[in-house]
Amino acid sequence: MSQYVLYGTDHSYFTGKIRPYLRYKRIPYVERQATLWTYQRLIIPRTGVRFIPVLQTPEDEVIQDTTAIIDFLEKRYAQRPVYPAGPKQKLLALLLELYADEWFLLPAMHYRWSYLDRHEDYLMTEFGRIVGAWLPGALQRAAGRVVCKPFRNSLRFLGITPATGPAIERRFEQFLESFEAHLQQHPYLLGTRPCLGDFALAGPLYAHIYKDPYSREILKARGRNTIAWLQRINRRDQAEGEFLAGDAVPETLTPILQHLFAELWPILQDTAARLPEWLAAHPDKQSISRALGWHEFRIDGVSERRLSFPYGQWMQQRALDHYAALAEAERAGVDEWLELCGGVQALRFQVPCRLSRRSNRLVLAD
Repeated sequence: MSQYVLYGTDHSYFTGKIRPYLRYKRIPYVERQATLWTYQRLIIPRTGVRFIPVLQTPEDEVIQDTTAIIDFLEKRYAQRPVYPAGPKQKLLALLLELYADEWFLLPAMHYRWSYLDRHEDYLMTEFGRIVGAWLPGALQRAAGRVVCKPFRNSLRFLGITPATGPAIERRFEQFLESFEAHLQQHPYLLGTRPCLGDFALAGPLYAHIYKDPYSREILKARGRNTIAWLQRINRRDQAEGEFLAGDAVPETLTPILQHLFAELWPILQDTAARLPEWLAAHPDKQSISRALGWHEFRIDGVSERRLSFPYGQWMQQRALDHYAALAEAERAGVDEWLELCGGVQALRFQVPCRLSRRSNRLVLAD
């Protein structure tokens, strides 16, 4: 095998993140539809989990998790790096990857499953392709209803309820207004070339918000610049471009970062605070559970319960570690920027117990 193989689906949140990255880096790959056969014969046996996308390398390594895939490939393909060199810009890229991977699950899953009656045939056909694209339409949709059931049932675990639905929509509309204003001035987050944060945001915004018929109408009405950005970032012939000079971070991104620190960060901190108690109660566990139990969170003034997911802490650690490693002179400039976003104290947070990933599962760091 002389090229990489990406196993995913067109409606998959995280496949929508890694696909434009591979195109931008000009890495030779083919994409194959994830099917029950590939789950049973490749994905589960080789990764130990049931998640897509999965990347198979020319050397027959199989890598799961988009962050792990990108970091693996950045070491192999140094050209067109997606991590900016500047301390502020790199922190921005890490923070917006965290925001896209963790907070955006709320609007992406809400618009998809809370409005299923608006686009059921489309979604059932897409999920049915996992069973077999060769099936007749009615059978494919019937198979899709079985395959998608776990996703439909996951809303309450994320805290997506009738109470939080309107708040989630308001927050998404605020994000879209800020992102639209930013894209009027810049083609990407940090200038004329995409960074890690661009690819992360492309995942939910393409695979869920743009592809699902109901939310696509919202995007058409309010997100003309966002649609153009999605088209740019998914091109196969993207020019390299440049990050903004002088490690500059546009002020147009400040409202998005303020939201991250105001509403996502408390969820992450509470999760980190719960981990020592979970570890004490499960001393014989070899890996960390995907959820640590229920906790309360707030979105746009609305309180609700959701499961506490420690994977978010592992992502959070990437930004915290970058900030902690800054030289004193670099940190002064970063703090001045973070002050505008309400994030200075947030980046000084120290997790009680560090996490690592091993064999695609979270474990306590050595």
